[in-house]
Amino acid sequence: MAVVDDELNDSPLLRQVLGDALVPMQRFHDKLLREGVERGIIGPRDEDIIWERHILNSAAIVPFVRERLSTDGQTATVADIGSGGGFPGIVLAACLPQCSVVLVEPMERRVTWLQEVVDELHLANAVVIRKRAEDLVPQSSKASIRHNKKSSQSRHHGRRRIEKQSVSAYGRVGSLASTEARNADSQQDVNDHDSSEVTGGAGQADVQSNLSIPQTFDVVTCRAVAPMTKLAGWTLPLLRSRGQLIALKGRSAQAELDKAAKEIKKCHGENPRVCLAPVAPGLEDTHVVLVDKH
Repeated sequence: MAVVDDELNDSPLLRQVLGDALVPMQRFHDKLLREGVERGIIGPRDEDIIWERHILNSAAIVPFVRERLSTDGQTATVADIGSGGGFPGIVLAACLPQCSVVLVEPMERRVTWLQEVVDELHLANAVVIRKRAEDLVPQSSKASIRHNKKSSQSRHHGRRRIEKQSVSAYGRVGSLASTEARNADSQQDVNDHDSSEVTGGAGQADVQSNLSIPQTFDVVTCRAVAPMTKLAGWTLPLLRSRGQLIALKGRSAQAELDKAAKEIKKCHGENPRVCLAPVAPGLEDTHVVLVDKH
């Protein structure tokens, strides 16, 4: 087996960005290098850029989460949705030991991976649960969303009646744009929400950890899970009032926010915005989407 030399191995940037988390992140890096490709956690082209593409990219979210930390002495709670290989949740737990981080992942093989990483890195502040984000949503929030959806459907049916009248009068209706939008969402949706059977619910103890999972969280994070049109409904209901969604996104982040404006508002999100997030000096910045919970 050929030795892979990561471009940032032994770089002083690692200590500069990760601080005390460098030691556990080095173990994480080594595990990703040994097993990541074979177990489908990273791609074969990522082996020599694990530090930059996955670990430092995930660490770019840390300053944003730190800003949201409680000052009243209570432990801040973070839910990392669709944790996958542990990006950014594992990195976040290592960098912010004062936070309680719940790694939410529906796929069994990735849950197994995440639990191994938590154990090997001795992350006492992290817990792994095999669930979909929807299964964590409090019942009260689900009821509110259903009510909003019914109201929206009622208004939609009214518009459909008007559109049908327009078809009769003019012989056409502008439905192509909405069809294309649905198809685009389907193509973009890379979330790993499978049909895994889950048990328990928010506010109950997870079987593996015996730790209580809160009803709502101070912060919800995610990376490369789904477009904002879907992500808003999966994540915003998990936030407490005045909590914040912090999502690592690509260059199309603003376009996603524009497209998801109605969904964000329906889920009581406000002030959606895109911020540039420094990764490390000399490395390309990434993008972070921030949405506050009303």
